Amino acid sequence: MTTQEYEIHNLDCAHCANEIEAGICKMPGVAEARLDFVNRKLLISYSEEVADALERLNHLADSIEPGVSITDTNIEVADKRASVMFWLPLVLGMLVLIVSLALPVAPAFKTCLGIIAWLLVGHRVIWSVLRSLIKGKVFGEQFLMTIATSGALVLGEFTEAVAVMFLYEIGEWLESLAVKRSYKSIQGMLSIKPDKAHLLTASGTQDVALNQVQVGQRLLVYPSERIPLDGIVIKGSSSLDTSTLTGEAAPLAVSEGDKVISGTLNIQGLLEIEVSSVDAESTVSRVLKLIEEAGSRKSVSERFITRFAGVYTPAVVIVAILVFLIPTLLGFEAAVWFKRALVFLIVSCPCALVISLPLSYYVGIGKAARQGIIVKGSVYLDILRRVKTMVFDKTGTLTTGELKIKNLLTPKGGDAEELKSTVYRCEYTSHHPFAKAIKSAYSADYDADKVSVFSESPGKGISMEYDADKLVVGSAKFLKEQGYQDLIDIEDESCVHAGKNGVYLGSITFADELRPRMKEVIAKLKSKGIEHLGVLSGDQKFKVQAMSQELGLDIWEAELLPHQKIEHLENLMQSSDGFTAYVGEGMNDAPALARADVGIAMGKIGNPASIETADIVLLNDRPEQLIKALQVAENTHQAVVQNISLALGVKVLVMVLGLSGVSGLWEAIIADVGVTLLAVLNAGRYGFVKSRT
Repeated sequence: MTTQEYEIHNLDCAHCANEIEAGICKMPGVAEARLDFVNRKLLISYSEEVADALERLNHLADSIEPGVSITDTNIEVADKRASVMFWLPLVLGMLVLIVSLALPVAPAFKTCLGIIAWLLVGHRVIWSVLRSLIKGKVFGEQFLMTIATSGALVLGEFTEAVAVMFLYEIGEWLESLAVKRSYKSIQGMLSIKPDKAHLLTASGTQDVALNQVQVGQRLLVYPSERIPLDGIVIKGSSSLDTSTLTGEAAPLAVSEGDKVISGTLNIQGLLEIEVSSVDAESTVSRVLKLIEEAGSRKSVSERFITRFAGVYTPAVVIVAILVFLIPTLLGFEAAVWFKRALVFLIVSCPCALVISLPLSYYVGIGKAARQGIIVKGSVYLDILRRVKTMVFDKTGTLTTGELKIKNLLTPKGGDAEELKSTVYRCEYTSHHPFAKAIKSAYSADYDADKVSVFSESPGKGISMEYDADKLVVGSAKFLKEQGYQDLIDIEDESCVHAGKNGVYLGSITFADELRPRMKEVIAKLKSKGIEHLGVLSGDQKFKVQAMSQELGLDIWEAELLPHQKIEHLENLMQSSDGFTAYVGEGMNDAPALARADVGIAMGKIGNPASIETADIVLLNDRPEQLIKALQVAENTHQAVVQNISLALGVKVLVMVLGLSGVSGLWEAIIADVGVTLLAVLNAGRYGFVKSRT
């Protein structure tokens, strides 16, 4: 199985995009195809090698929508609507029509001029229809326009026939322009990746492409420039604007030794950084890639509209035929009802629905990204809006995950400094959360050459010989196993005990604080319709229970192993009336994040595990982003509902008016083009609506 990404050019018809995707899926050797109409991207998974794949793809696409071309990525193709040859026939056709109306010529000659004008203006549409008919394709929008305008010619309505074709071409151009502008407005806000980097070399500074920079090389980043690649500050200090990636307004101070993330803006100081990741693996590359690929994970609404459009258009064509036949057979004037049936054909174009829905979701994904929320597909926006149960991990999610020293306890006559130095030396090489807290709070001399024996028992403790001293650090049970007695009794707190040369030194206790504003976030989640909120944790029962009561959680389970978390999560999913979300850190909670209906990682920016594992990633690691994510999902849903109502409502209205004789071909084509443009603009406006948090 191999996957290949392509770019698709000159594709203006969203309905045709769905047909192209369906056609590619049926090609031999293709396992799956996903066409992202908004981003003009095509992703194909091949089950076997396909000879001349690109040629076959282009042949298929061109047969469905003439002029469409498929290329490898990063290849420029001229826009067919930007050429003189596109606009010249339109202008000439309209001039011929004006001449036929303005000059006093014979009716036969006027008929010839009308047909010539119709052919000039609509030649691309007509030619496309002829090619489609040869391939057995009937119910395309261009076929509908051709039949409708041909009918107008039969009735002698040359002005309407030419005008409908002209307005259709102009409407297609305006729709394409609106979609491109919406896309560019979002992409412009996400254009946070520099093209080049200032590479430090033996001969001086050179500007090079990012893909030429290797790990370990050094770069200069001047004030007002974006960090090109992830790295570590070697020289200098500055403040970084991380808002484009995280949505966090407060500047981030950095100095020597600090990590910096690609895509963030260097506000003031000159920085020299050592590169820690190549271009393809940098944070900003991963984030932008996820946003680009998000369009391929389609929501239920998008998939429904695709199927609906395939049924809707033929149904309207059948109704149009009946609108003509039934009154005619009943003795009413055929010409009148023939013209009214043509209105049905024009109005039946489903473009407003097929374009505006994916665009609505794309705008929502783009808005979320600007606030530091990465949504990996419109399907997850759909699910998030319908979540009824939300389950959290405890450490690092509901709490800060950064343990701090709470108390240092020594037996009567004990030496506190001896306790500190002992735990520091034992924990020096450990990555346990207790070790991190100890090393951040205390310091002591440490020489690796003085360590003669070292043994770590996971979950229990550490024993070692350091400079001929026998040191022990760990749980009360572990120290008792080593022969230590009369330990300080610590109840309901996390702690480590320490001993040296058989003498008990004392204990250190730790505290893990709730995240700031977590109580407020939990309350807002309840107000937004989350019916059940809970926590699944491997921590001790008394801690989990106390925290659940403090936050007002109605579900809690403690002392769970990873597989037990999954079991409890699955039970909650089965009992929930809606979808279930799991919120965790990304790395330790990967199984639960993958199993939930939607996995949400509260991962700090730059954490690759968070970015890769979850369906939604909160890059600035702040719980209030959960509320913003829910608001974006709700706004997106509102845009989708409004666009469906607008498109179907206007179409039904025009159909009714057409039956009554109030609206004609002019009104039908203007309504069709107008509703598509309104739907596109309505989808785009939600990208600039401020979220209420």
